[in-house]
Amino acid sequence: MLGQSPYSGSVVEGKATSEVLSLDFKDALDRALRNNLGVLLQSDYSLRVRGQRWSELSALLPHLNATVSQSVAQIDLAALGFRFNVPGIPNVLGPLGIFQSQLNLSQSVFDYSAIQRLRGAKAEERSAEHSLKDARELVVLATGNAYLLTLSEGARVDTAQADVETAQALYDKASDQRKAGVSPAIDVLRAQVELQTRQQQLIVARNDFAKQKLQLARVIGLPPGQQFALSTAAPYEPLVGISVEEYLRRAYLARPDYLAAVEQMRAAEARRRAATAEHYPTLDIGGYYGAAGVNVGISHGVFQIGATLTIPITTGGRTHADVLEAEAELRQSR
Repeated sequence: MLGQSPYSGSVVEGKATSEVLSLDFKDALDRALRNNLGVLLQSDYSLRVRGQRWSELSALLPHLNATVSQSVAQIDLAALGFRFNVPGIPNVLGPLGIFQSQLNLSQSVFDYSAIQRLRGAKAEERSAEHSLKDARELVVLATGNAYLLTLSEGARVDTAQADVETAQALYDKASDQRKAGVSPAIDVLRAQVELQTRQQQLIVARNDFAKQKLQLARVIGLPPGQQFALSTAAPYEPLVGISVEEYLRRAYLARPDYLAAVEQMRAAEARRRAATAEHYPTLDIGGYYGAAGVNVGISHGVFQIGATLTIPITTGGRTHADVLEAEAELRQSR
């Protein structure tokens, strides 16, 4: 259904059996935490955010790779601009063997923008962890609500069944009294109407009970067609009186949705600093060490190492655009 909450559905676990499953409250919670779509989708999001953090970290870690190449080349001097004839120097050189093997290293020494992007990614990862905890709490809430509503509908069925039995007894009594000549026929008709009304209410209650059981099965991931019975009675515990200030203090310290929002704001602040830092210079080092020659067995050591200082002068407005986008995201988070 379009716009339906993921917490109202789940991944089906197993296949339906002919046995009636005894489902207690703890088993329902365990199944929901394993199969509910809300938890599964949030878990996938947390995994993606963790990958983004590693991607940002990669820009600050050293990159090392090895290459080995063996090639043959033939050079036309005329194609390179040497259009003259010199005795003893041919116009075409080669074929020439070229062998090269080397280790290549690159390392960012200073990139403030990358550092801030990494901090933002770490805050985003912490936010995703809090959101996952919040998703688990919502699943517990949805499962507990569905379980208690199912118990409530079951109690309504029992009440409706008792009303039917009472109405049936009253109808039988009225019928017996009419046969004995001590009660008018209108009392029998009235009792019959009451009995039929109670029977209709019983049918409605049973249908509502069946619908609520289907909803509970969807939340916790039971296979379609699986019959089950609730084995945990509705618990009762009186509420403990706590002040509003204490409720707020606990919420600010422990509510995962609030903590996730705080980390989202920190991530937005770090991305805002990262966008501004695109104006700053960056320093990188790189180089290689290896062997080069005309063949594998005919080579000698070669190396190169150097540092590169990059000073941004103009980026065609890209940095300004990144700053505006990061500022808008930060204001929304706040």
